[in-house]
Amino acid sequence: MDIRPINAQIMPIVTKLVENKVVTGAVNLVVLLMIVSFLPSCNRKSPFEVNISSVKAEPVSIKRYEQVLFTIDPKNLRVEIDPFITDFEIFLGQEINTLQGQQQLVDYVSNPFNRDLFNDVNVVWQNVSELEKQLAQLFRYLRYHFPEIQNPQVYTYVSGVDFEFPVYFEDGILVIALDMFLGRGNINYDKAGLPAFKRTRFVPEAVVTEVARAIGRHFLYNTGNRPENLLDFMVNEGKLLYFIDAMLPSVSDSLKMYYTTHQLQWAQNNEGHAWAFLLNNEMLYSADRQLIQKLTGDAPFTSLFSTVSAPRMGTYNGWQIVRGYMTRNRGVSLQELLNIKDSREILSGSRYRP
Repeated sequence: MDIRPINAQIMPIVTKLVENKVVTGAVNLVVLLMIVSFLPSCNRKSPFEVNISSVKAEPVSIKRYEQVLFTIDPKNLRVEIDPFITDFEIFLGQEINTLQGQQQLVDYVSNPFNRDLFNDVNVVWQNVSELEKQLAQLFRYLRYHFPEIQNPQVYTYVSGVDFEFPVYFEDGILVIALDMFLGRGNINYDKAGLPAFKRTRFVPEAVVTEVARAIGRHFLYNTGNRPENLLDFMVNEGKLLYFIDAMLPSVSDSLKMYYTTHQLQWAQNNEGHAWAFLLNNEMLYSADRQLIQKLTGDAPFTSLFSTVSAPRMGTYNGWQIVRGYMTRNRGVSLQELLNIKDSREILSGSRYRP
């Protein structure tokens, strides 16, 4: 929060009180101190801010596969793509040396829908220098919490609207489908039949959030911890969101959850009611996959509540449980949090009472 506008409004009032000797006696002095002490409190850092000054800033250079693939002549594809095979081996593999693989690539590049996506990517993502800076900062936070991790090599491409996996992270490689971050109103999402509630995350500013989410999922999966009941899923999703908290401390909660302002307000106002509903109906330890999907899966709202409710309320509650646990257990590192297998341990340690 920027306190300069508040300073400008309050400090003249304080000065006038002092000049006019209105502030006299112990009571008025306390009032004055309360006013002045309010100012720095507005500028408190996020609780997830850590000092990364000791972590070396390493620049990120994105390799843009789509800029190569869609600018070569499909009729002469094998010859023109040859100089780029080494750089983009993860996309081309050995199939580029087979007639079948070459034909599949020609068909993909020649597809009018894919070419429309590429043209839109060129408009929205003409320049990725700002994205490179954002990723470099994210990777500094990543190395702060996981010192052994090296910066991945980053690639971008046009996926043909692969909305299930807009970002892929594995073995030092990060792949971003830029066609999944064109803005929720992009006409190609209409053509692909994407429902409106899924489009909230397909905005340019969401790329780094999705990158953090993909990396977090990778770490969670590698713990070998597989959720079984509703509480497990809630805490697992809470861990993932807490991971994003740690990687992107200045990003808003609404963007992390892909909530509108109204949905975030609803979740905050009804957090206690939602939790009471789960407890009263003895749902926490249910392994019913349909129930779990209703409370943690993508949807326009949480169907157990109302059509104006925020979606994924189980996930939201799980997030607050994990935040509460980490607030009360300051000595637990992010790595240790991810490795905790018993969701009941986190619930108990959080003393969650919304």
